[in-house]
Amino acid sequence: MIGKTRTHGGFRGTVYYCLQEKKNPEILELNGLSNTKPRGLYKEFEAIRNENQNISKPVWHSILSFKEDNITNDKMVEIANRLMEKAGFSKENNQFVFIKHNDREHLHCHIIANRVGFNGRAVNDFYCKSKTVQWAKQLENEFGLIKVQDLAQRNRIEKTLSKTNDQTKEHLKETITKILRQPEIKTLSNLAQNLLLQGIDMQILRHAKTGLEYGVSFSKDGKIYKGSDIGKQFAFKSLSSNLSPTLKMAKTVVKLISKGLTQGL
Repeated sequence: MIGKTRTHGGFRGTVYYCLQEKKNPEILELNGLSNTKPRGLYKEFEAIRNENQNISKPVWHSILSFKEDNITNDKMVEIANRLMEKAGFSKENNQFVFIKHNDREHLHCHIIANRVGFNGRAVNDFYCKSKTVQWAKQLENEFGLIKVQDLAQRNRIEKTLSKTNDQTKEHLKETITKILRQPEIKTLSNLAQNLLLQGIDMQILRHAKTGLEYGVSFSKDGKIYKGSDIGKQFAFKSLSSNLSPTLKMAKTVVKLISKGLTQGL
């Protein structure tokens, strides 16, 4: 679980953001509040906030994100209440609301709380950002949630595997480029033959019905890549244009004929 906290100066913006329709919001719990509409809700917050004008940032805004935890709304409320307790809020003295957003794949909820209590005293926000990170780790253990560190380690492993695959692609790119620089490589067949000596299989792709060539692929160690996946210069159109003298000559003839016809007109 990931926990983040910020403090703000006014309730209006935070309340309206958390309850905007596109977020598909769901109010899970209200404490010390009765309104469910943005206007009424922020005015209730402001009424108590005015009891202590010395507090410049009365808005406590926490976000709890559950990346892969499949938990119920009741469990989410329980976790949010525990965070409030750790932060120094109480149901007897503070206003807060838990709002679940349903606009993303991973579960997450927003906590809007009034640092100014009914008694006029304010909950301490000293190092609230870093403390929330620590509280989130504690809550992971307390509720048996998937740990952020475990997710991070898995992501690192996946990135490493991805880089390994990219190394194969880079090897193909370097090898093909090196062979193309050789003056004797003048046709696609020459290129294919030389690549085969390097353990790389090059295939010309043809349409099933017409038999016309339309693409090229390269494979090594069981991994197959389209030419365009390796680089634009390795796409079939680019390779055939650079390696086929016949094709080049045909294009030149067409241009000359077109030019002559235009001049004749």
